[in-house]
Amino acid sequence: MNYDYPQSDLSRSVLGGLFAGIIAAAANLIFVFAYRRIAQFYDFNGIDVTVVVFGSILMCITCGLIFYFFVHYLKKGISVYRIMVLIVTVVIIYLGIVLRRSVEGDAPPDFRVLVIGTQMIIGGLAEFLIPYLFRHDSIIS
Repeated sequence: MNYDYPQSDLSRSVLGGLFAGIIAAAANLIFVFAYRRIAQFYDFNGIDVTVVVFGSILMCITCGLIFYFFVHYLKKGISVYRIMVLIVTVVIIYLGIVLRRSVEGDAPPDFRVLVIGTQMIIGGLAEFLIPYLFRHDSIIS
């Protein structure tokens, strides 16, 4: 039986997002554990293992789907996608810190570092790794 079939643009985008999400989850876990250990920041558990793993993977898969629509329906889709990911990453960082401040008062500086660090890892991988994997589908197939 031959199971070789050509990947469609949609499947390459989703698989690229999944692969980027798995890498983002591992990188975020290492970052969060290392930063908490170095800074001795154990008080706030809003950024725990399940949030990091599922958040990273789901965000990157969503970015893969959005990447497909940008590439498939826009003329310079990759460039527009990268700009949009950068803007959305900045907005998520800003809203994450502002919403925390509005709900529970001032956010500790250590919490800000965790939010900024984890979102920059996800945003950076979504911005650069997903388009790279889309073009080089032999890595993910």
